[in-house]
Amino acid sequence: MKKLVIKLSLTFGIIAAALLIMFGLRSLNGDGTVPSYRFLAGRNPITCETRRTPDEETYYTYSFKADFNDLCSKADAELIAAGFIGKNLTGKSLSVNEYITRYYWLKGRFPRGPVFININNSLQYIELPNSKKGAIGEKDGWIMIEVIYGRGWQWPF
Repeated sequence: MKKLVIKLSLTFGIIAAALLIMFGLRSLNGDGTVPSYRFLAGRNPITCETRRTPDEETYYTYSFKADFNDLCSKADAELIAAGFIGKNLTGKSLSVNEYITRYYWLKGRFPRGPVFININNSLQYIELPNSKKGAIGEKDGWIMIEVIYGRGWQWPF
């Protein structure tokens, strides 16, 4: 009888410890601070939102006046040295203006998820006065940056 009580107590303790570890890993969200990359020059994000997708991503949006090529060269120097992969995308908007977007991607490492950084040329994020949402509009000389953190550890939740 005594051995059974010891085995049950030990089993319960191991299961409780495993559940605590899994819940702790599930709640990890990086370090919980605003991204601080040198190419952002200490700017604070305009918005921060967590989107409940299967990967539960946190989006930080920045929008300010800047030269796209100058900012991308600073971002290249910092991010590629940190292990990010960079790629350009060119397209046409609805108003037939050509746009350029620079994407950066860093593969997730346990327990952190992947990081995506999108630098958009000639876009401005505009806060709507009567809404918690914002709008994106075309504006020459403006940059819109999205820093997206994906949640890393997923299983079994």
